[in-house]
Amino acid sequence: MRSLLATWLLLIATVATAYPDRPLAVVVPFPAAGSDDIYGVPRITKLVKVMQTLATPSLTDILALELIQSLGGAFERPVNMERHPGGRTIAGTGYAARAKPDGYTLLFAGNPTITIFPSLYSKLPFDPHNDLSPVAAFAYMPIALITAGDNPARTVREMIERARMLPGQINYGTLGDASTAHLTGELFRAASGTQIVHVSYNGSLAAINAVVTRHVEFGFVPLPAVLPYTETGKLRIIAISTGTRHPAVPSVPTVAESGLAGFDAYGWFGVFTPARTSGAIVSLLNYEINRALAEEALQRSLLARGFTAAPGSPEAFRELIRKDSERWARVVRSVTASQ
Repeated sequence: MRSLLATWLLLIATVATAYPDRPLAVVVPFPAAGSDDIYGVPRITKLVKVMQTLATPSLTDILALELIQSLGGAFERPVNMERHPGGRTIAGTGYAARAKPDGYTLLFAGNPTITIFPSLYSKLPFDPHNDLSPVAAFAYMPIALITAGDNPARTVREMIERARMLPGQINYGTLGDASTAHLTGELFRAASGTQIVHVSYNGSLAAINAVVTRHVEFGFVPLPAVLPYTETGKLRIIAISTGTRHPAVPSVPTVAESGLAGFDAYGWFGVFTPARTSGAIVSLLNYEINRALAEEALQRSLLARGFTAAPGSPEAFRELIRKDSERWARVVRSVTASQ
């Protein structure tokens, strides 16, 4: 084992002396407004395009820029963002999957593209398991269970009791069909044994507004989208979907703590290369990404925005993708069968 490890380290060191010798490109398949799993895709008009140009970066852009800056500093080479939006990130992902597998084109993707869409769409221009090589997970994204500040139900248990008293009459809002938030809501429905009804909105802001104005009883919305609105008192986070509490809202319990033992669901963002990229290059990229994620400044930045750092090996990332794909496939089949 020591001999194999030494040989592998020597191979990585050899690659590191020659790679990269020119700029890298990180393909970002999200629109300027951000991932539809956080913000939704607004109706595009000239005014919206101008606003997007002048606005501060979206959360997905901020994550991508953190990655780009980290890799640029590590390799002392330019790392450029290449935006390829379209088709709920499908177009950009297909573009990256078809790129030359030389380590100079990376994909920054969210979990719906990789683990939900293959079960949702019969035909995709890429196979996430065969056309892409997982490099590293970058950030985890909890889903927040929210209600209006004046909603009398203040705990998960109280919400479940109310839903059981009114079967089929309690609605929950999310940012869109087949988003991680939507499927987390469906996991909650199955785990709680309730007959809650999904209402799809165009983005997190619309879903949050529907909860605050009591058009829906509660909502499942990504924590990064919820955090800016928690100080007003009009919105309450009842629980978060991950297995452990989040440092940004340490007083908020998890769904599992609140009575649904074992409940653990979340979104994530990660880095991929085209399939058949050299294993040594993948390992080098993984090493540099994990080194960046170990830095306290980056960890604080992610936590403040409602994410958590997601360090780990390419093998661990591949296993996460496999488990997520199986789980979301079951949920998609369940939702499809009930429609």
